[in-house]
Order: sequence, then structure tokens, then C-alpha cells
Amino acid sequence: MSAEKSTHSLDKQATPIESEHVEVLPVEPPRNEKYDSHGATDLETGDGGAYSTHSLHFIFTVIGCSFALCGSQIFPLLYLTLTTTVAKELNAQDLTIWLFTASYIAMGALAPFIGPLADLIGRKSLFNIGLLVSVVGSVVCAATPNAPGFIAGQILLGAGAVTQELLAIAVIAEIVPTSRRPLYAVIALSSIIPWSPGSLYANWMTQSSWRWIGCTLALWNALTLAILVIFYRPPPRVNSLGLSRRELIARIDFVGGALLTIGLVFVLLALSWGGQQYAWTSAHVLSFLLLGFALMFAFVAWEFFGAKYPLFPRRIVKAPRPFFCMLFVIFAAGINYVPLVVFWPIEGIAVFGADHHQNGIYTLPIGIGILGGAILSAFLLHLFKKHITLVMTMFCVMQTVASASLAAVDPHNVATAIPAICFALIGVGGVLVPNQVIITVLTPPDLIASVTALTVALRAQTQVIGLAIFYNRFVAKVTEGGYKLVAPAMIRAGVYDPDVIFNLVEGMSAVPYSTIARGIPELMADPVAYQVVGEVALQSFAAAFKLIYYITIAFGVPACVAAAFMGDVGKYMDENVAVKL
Repeated sequence: MSAEKSTHSLDKQATPIESEHVEVLPVEPPRNEKYDSHGATDLETGDGGAYSTHSLHFIFTVIGCSFALCGSQIFPLLYLTLTTTVAKELNAQDLTIWLFTASYIAMGALAPFIGPLADLIGRKSLFNIGLLVSVVGSVVCAATPNAPGFIAGQILLGAGAVTQELLAIAVIAEIVPTSRRPLYAVIALSSIIPWSPGSLYANWMTQSSWRWIGCTLALWNALTLAILVIFYRPPPRVNSLGLSRRELIARIDFVGGALLTIGLVFVLLALSWGGQQYAWTSAHVLSFLLLGFALMFAFVAWEFFGAKYPLFPRRIVKAPRPFFCMLFVIFAAGINYVPLVVFWPIEGIAVFGADHHQNGIYTLPIGIGILGGAILSAFLLHLFKKHITLVMTMFCVMQTVASASLAAVDPHNVATAIPAICFALIGVGGVLVPNQVIITVLTPPDLIASVTALTVALRAQTQVIGLAIFYNRFVAKVTEGGYKLVAPAMIRAGVYDPDVIFNLVEGMSAVPYSTIARGIPELMADPVAYQVVGEVALQSFAAAFKLIYYITIAFGVPACVAAAFMGDVGKYMDENVAVKL
């Protein structure tokens, strides 16, 4: 009987009265429990499953959101694998960490504002602004003559990408029944399939010029913007009806966002300086590190006790145990994403001696593996709604074991690394994106964008911190190997200029040893010295990468435990639709 009732609910035409019940609800005074940020009551009505998959607006809205999600994912795929190459061409190796992290800092800083703002004033205007910013950022990255310009372009791309990803997930999540969200996640991710060899495309474009990447991204985001401007027509937001612009702005927690963003930047600076420009015990590092964490703790205290309208209201958590377990899994997967996407391309050049054409092939698993893992995981979650915990645990174990296995690869044989890197990337893809969709099931419908903002901000901020940690340890280990192994070998080969030795070690992160060595006459004149220096340089880099993969265990194992104790999430997946187009 209940099944018939549910089917009838899906097929019936919503009357005007029913639509008004969901979308045109008058705003009551601020102390009404439905809108009280500290209350426990949530908005659970929705359209009861009334949505039409045959509507042209629905179809093209899903396509537009799919394209927007694709645009937010392919820009780091195209650029991150070439950051050391861009830094070398722009003569800015000392700014490499900022070339890596600029976009992620922008994403982490803006996500807390984008979500609540979208829940208050609606999705479309923010969506359009985000896509326009992405187009401008792409053009800036393509045209800039220097590193500061490239960093500015990356900041704009990060700001646009976080808006695209957040709103694409939120819009699709709210226009389909909760039980079908994993299936529509598969549909949304499908547009990334042609872009999954993005690292290969990027390396091949670099043979002409890496600036073509920006041109490509600008065209893709412009097409997405056109689709959504024409076809995405959402109803007015429940939250904003009856509120003035000043009242809307007053509900955005600028203080909390500022505390979180400044704290994150301070921690990033400390992690970047420690052991490099300054000692870990120096006043520079300790003061920024302590102040950064203090600001983050102040953010938490402000959200709980000070903010009248916090960025993430307490009622965002309907089921605490699975909710916080998912957040921790996203946190750990976000950190373990870094060595696979950022450092594997460097390893292909520095250890396995790949040129851009070869490295494009070596990095193929990055896009294909993450996308394949995300689609496979989402499809399994759709099929096995009662076994979400088991599916998530399986992917967490896969990413943890495979990432750690990379520490045991043979530095002289790239084939030993390919299986491990493929399984690790599938595991990361299977954890990150589907979890961001599933967590919307555990949240009131009127806060879907806010919870999506929370997951995107958490992932971006942990990736920034993770990248700083990994990059710091990587540089320290390579420097140690340079002093102990490379420098003595080059001196024995007759190379005494410290700048030549330094440039060799630094340059190997972007250019193969064989290419750099051609510019050092002493090495080219002595085949034995050429071979010896190449081997010790390889060993120095191999030891640094091994350390990075060991660090991933510290985050992967707790994530596996958190996934295993997530509990039953399937009971929250029903036929409710938050918004009918």
C-alpha cells in the first residue's frame, strides 16, 4: 500500500496550492523556530516527490549543473600536474607553494559564505557570478606574464570553482528525491568522462604552451553559463521571502568567515616556513602557527556561542554520528588526495625521468581513477542503500592501503607504481564526491547549500594544510639528499659551482635529469659521472616521495575507522524532493 502511495506521489501533478506550500512560504518573525539558527526544528516538507524528468528546464538544469561540476574539477586536474613547470617558466620556483595553494585558499575562504548566502537569496545569481569569475580567472591565467598574475588567476578560478561545485551539488540534490541523489550524482559526474585524461591533455598542450589550458577552461565555463542562464529557473527561496537586503546581509556571518580564513592563512604560512626559511622553533613559525590555531578555535567558539546566525547552524546536524563520521572521512580523503594528484606527476619526472608526453601517460590514472571511483561509489550507493557504511569503508581501505603501497615501488620501474596509484585514486574518488552528496541526506532541505559548503570548505582547507605539510617534508627531504648525495657526486665529477648544483636538484621537479644534464658540460663529458649523479639524484627524490606516502597512513587508518562506525544512513533516503522546478 505504501509503495502505491509513493508511486502516486511521484506521478501526480502538483497543484498551485501544493507548490505554494513549499516554495512561497511567508517568512515569520526571526524567533520562529523554523528559522532560529539555534533551534532543533527543520524544514522537512518539500514537494513530496513531485518532479518531472521530462521537463526541458529540468533536463538542461541537470546538464548545466553537470557541466559546472565538471568545470570545477578539471581546472585543478589540468593545472596541478604542471605547477612546477609553470613555476619554472615564470621564473618563480620560490613561489611554487603559492602557485599550488592559491586556488584552494580561495575555495576554503569563500565556501562558508557561498552556502548560507545561496540558502538565503537563491542559487541562480550566485551560480552566474561564479561561472563569470571562472571565465575571467581562466583568461588571466592564460595571459599573465608573471607569477603574481598567475596566482591572481588561480584565486579567481578557485572562487569560481567553489561556487560551481557547491551549487551544482546543491541544485541537483534539491530537485530530485533523496533516494535518487546517488544516481543523479553518477549522471552529473558523467560529463567529466571526456575530461578524465585531463593530465594527458595538459601535458600535451604544454608541448606547445601551457597557456592553452586557460583558453580551454574559459570556453567550457562560458558554455555552462549560457545553459544555466537560459534554462535554470528556480522558484523564490523560502528563506528570503519578506526579508530586506539589509536583513539578508545581517544573516551572513562575516566575523566567523574572517576568523576561519585568517586562521587558515596563518597556519599555511607557518607550515610553509617551518624547516625552510625559518627553524620550527623560531618566533616566526611558532607565532603564526599558534595564532592560526587560536583563530580557528575562536571561530568554533563564535559559531557556538556568539553568532546570532552562524555559518553552519546547529540544526544542520540531524544525525550526529554518521554526519561527523562523514566529515572526518572527507577530511582524511582531502589530505590523501594531495600526494596522488600533486606529487605523483612530480615523481614521474624526477624519479622515472618522463618528459611531458610520457608524463601525460603516467598521470592518466589521476582523472580516470578519481572519476571512475566517484561514479562506481555513487552507483553502488544507489544500488545498496542499506549498506552505505560498507561501501564507504571499502573505498577508505582501498585508498589507505594503495597509497601506502606506493612507498614500496621500484624507482627504476614505473610499472611497479601504476597498479597502486590506480587503486589509490579510485579509493579517493570513491570517498570524496559521493560523501558530499550523501551528507545532504542528513541535513534539512533548506540548508542543503550550507552543508555542501561545509564539505567543500573542509576539503579545500584540509588540502591546503595537507599540501603545506607534504611540500614542507618533501623539500626538506630532497634538500637533505642534495647535500648528502648529489653535491658530493657532482663535486667528484668536477662541478664546483653551487648554483649549478642547486639548479639541478630544484629543476628536476619540473624537467627530467637527462634534459638538465645536457647543460652541464662536465657531466656530458664523463658518462660515468653522468650515470652516478643521475642515480644519486633519483635516490634523493625517491626517499622524499617514500616519506610522503608513509604520512598518508596517519590519515587513512582513522578514516577507515570512522567509515566503519558511520551507522545506518539508508533510513534517511526517501522520495522527498526539496524544490520543484
